Amino acid sequence: MLNQIIRAALGNRLIVLVTAITVAVFGTLAVLRSPIDVLPDLDRPVVTILTDAPGLVAEDVEQLVTWPIEQVLNGATGIFRVRSSSAPGLSAVYAEFDWNADIYRARQIVAEKLQLADVPPGITPVMAPVSSIMGQVLLVGYRSRDGNTPQQELRRIVDRDVRTRLLALPGVAQVVTTGSRPTELQVTADADRMRAFGVTLPEVRTAVETANRAAFGGTLEQGVKGPYVGVSGRLRAADELAEALVRADEARPVRLADVADVTFGPSRIGTGDAGVDGGPGVLVVVTKQPGIDTVELTTRIESELDALQAQLPADVERVDGLFRQADFIHRAIANVTDAVRDGAILVVLILFLFLMNLRTTWITLTAIPLSVAIAAMVFAAFGLSLNTMTLGGLAVAIGTLVDDAIVDVENVYRRLFENRRRAAPRNTLQVVYEASCEVRKPVTYGTLLVTVVYLPLFFLTGIEGRLFLPIGLAYIVSVTASLLVALTVTPVLCYLLLGKGPRAVDGDATHAEYGGRFVEALRNAAGAVARASIARPAMITGIALSLFLGAALILALRGTTFLPPFNEGSAQVNIMLPPDTSLATSDRFGRRLEAVLLEVDGVAHVARRTGRAEGDEHIMPVSTTEAIVSFDPNSTRSRDAILEEIRHELSHEFPGLPNETEQPLAHLLSHMLSGVTAQVAIKLTGPDLRVLRELAAEVEEAIHEIPGVRDLYVEPLIEVDQVEVAPRRADLARLNVTTDDIAGTVALAMGTVEVSRLRDGMVRFLI
Repeated sequence: MLNQIIRAALGNRLIVLVTAITVAVFGTLAVLRSPIDVLPDLDRPVVTILTDAPGLVAEDVEQLVTWPIEQVLNGATGIFRVRSSSAPGLSAVYAEFDWNADIYRARQIVAEKLQLADVPPGITPVMAPVSSIMGQVLLVGYRSRDGNTPQQELRRIVDRDVRTRLLALPGVAQVVTTGSRPTELQVTADADRMRAFGVTLPEVRTAVETANRAAFGGTLEQGVKGPYVGVSGRLRAADELAEALVRADEARPVRLADVADVTFGPSRIGTGDAGVDGGPGVLVVVTKQPGIDTVELTTRIESELDALQAQLPADVERVDGLFRQADFIHRAIANVTDAVRDGAILVVLILFLFLMNLRTTWITLTAIPLSVAIAAMVFAAFGLSLNTMTLGGLAVAIGTLVDDAIVDVENVYRRLFENRRRAAPRNTLQVVYEASCEVRKPVTYGTLLVTVVYLPLFFLTGIEGRLFLPIGLAYIVSVTASLLVALTVTPVLCYLLLGKGPRAVDGDATHAEYGGRFVEALRNAAGAVARASIARPAMITGIALSLFLGAALILALRGTTFLPPFNEGSAQVNIMLPPDTSLATSDRFGRRLEAVLLEVDGVAHVARRTGRAEGDEHIMPVSTTEAIVSFDPNSTRSRDAILEEIRHELSHEFPGLPNETEQPLAHLLSHMLSGVTAQVAIKLTGPDLRVLRELAAEVEEAIHEIPGVRDLYVEPLIEVDQVEVAPRRADLARLNVTTDDIAGTVALAMGTVEVSRLRDGMVRFLI
């Protein structure tokens, strides 16, 4: 069959050349149009369920919200694992499906199960948008240039103008803003004024609810027309709510303004804050949808931000360079591309040194671009992106791509030279055909052998298969393509470029003509080494065995890791305070952290988040501060040196305070693998919190001195103080008081009573 392919190629030379040119063109277009990412698609289908539970402490959130949702999801069709996290006022449940599950079918299964969850009235679980595990593509900061715009106003501008514009871009899954607190319309009830008018809290609550409603009244028959009748009861301004009726009275109606103050103000329920380069600011985190080209999406986002900047107040300044995943992708792709380029250059040099002929070198090199073009078309057909793994597979295959062609070219060149020395030279086309057929079987067997080595990668499962399969696919496809090129294009080019050479005469050199003196010297040296080896078989065997045992010993002692450390050009620094720390205290520590990091040589920008943003599925308590550190690209310091200085400064500035220093993408990969943001995590489970604390302390002490352990910390296992009001039901019945009255009184005394909607803002009762 192989001989028939060669015969068909030589008999249809024009078709082969046109096909090769077409493949090169379409392969180039496939490369230019392929999505570019840092890693292959590692997105396990995960459905995130977020549930706001205002007023509930973490323990109540876990028992009343998280646990019922977990119970209805456990055992659902296709679910691999269910994880959860409960924080004051928020529950997050992560339903992980098998790798081959369709994400939209998975969301449908979860939506059906959520209807069965027995959660408290007024609490509605919602599914977070479909996003990628590597989806945090851009982090942008906004701050006041002259300090004239308060952070609260800055947050309002970003939420109103920036966030809405970015959410409208195709490919954007979520836009989360952090910094200050959202603006809300606050109804601040006054207990003394309520007592003076004899108004109860339920009456005020009912007044707000009924004042912010719209209704449909049907149609009005007017001849041939039937206009709709609607009641536009939605609030448009604070003064409209202030005029709402609380109690009807012919002599003196009681309005809401008589018993409460209605004003716009920052939310009293703070979940987080932010800072930009040591000062107050607002952070915008943009998350992409799965399968979206990160580089192309980043370009569109930045173009939109540039167009939007002209519409913002002059005092509002945008801070770029905080985190940009596209920079890491460009750097990673450039590194691999450089490796491919350097490999190709070395191949050219070696070919020319061995063949000493520009035409044979050029014919052999055509196998590289044609093989890569075919591989790119295969990637496009299967929807694979260009990333470090696919390019890494091509880089490994570069030297192998010319193997088939160079064997064919060398043999054809030699046979043509011998044919010219004949008194009656044979037909050139026949010589090329026979020379190519001579080496087809060994070349094919060699190609099959090197491809078989990569076949086990296709049987890997889980994240390992998703990560390493593209390497094997890129290698096998490109090497197989090089075999196809060697069977078709190479013989045709050999006939066209080598078949017209001058006829040799008697006395011409043989080996030097098609190998040069360099190859002749190597051939003589190889012969001498072979003869010496055959004469000393015991010594050669002993040396080989010693080298094998030494290599095996080194390999056994080197240790293993899942992925090598990436140079992402940025770092993520976390500090963890005790869980009962207030937001104000955590914010002060966060500002100190920013100041410390900005003093490190090689740090360009620092974006700090304390706690979590509203609606963010990346749940962090207010006691945790996360800083994204962007390295200065012009700095001469290495990544390891900067990270080491950061760890050193943290140990001196925050002694005894748990902290960790990691890179953002490595942080995300660790969370995906184990659910814990650490490369190595030890999990202890049990019903007794006191015993868990003791065991955790013992584990920490045991592994603290292990060489190589960095950023060791134990997640705090302490009981957060809370004030619990337990109604005495017998006394309530005797005094004719309900538990709802008690709850309302406590809520009035402490702050929040009820939440309602005002367009895109909130209506909240406060004291």
